[in-house]
Amino acid sequence: MDEEIERLARLAVEYHGIGCSVAEITDLLIDKHPDLRSAPFRLSQVLRSAFGLSVHDLQYVTAWVQGEISLETLEERLQVTR
Repeated sequence: MDEEIERLARLAVEYHGIGCSVAEITDLLIDKHPDLRSAPFRLSQVLRSAFGLSVHDLQYVTAWVQGEISLETLEERLQVTR
């Protein structure tokens, strides 16, 4: 696995450890690393590595990145709460 993906996955797990939802973490990662917006596959690799998200869940993440659904809808679809 790519070192950047591993580093970001560890960061995502840390955020989760302090109470952030997967949807919030996704938003934070995009905010801090805007290049992930144009590379949803890399973002998916990070989230799958960190949380073991299913392909179906990753499709929702991609839909959010592409502006097809809101962050609130992503939160609902992932069925993750604070």
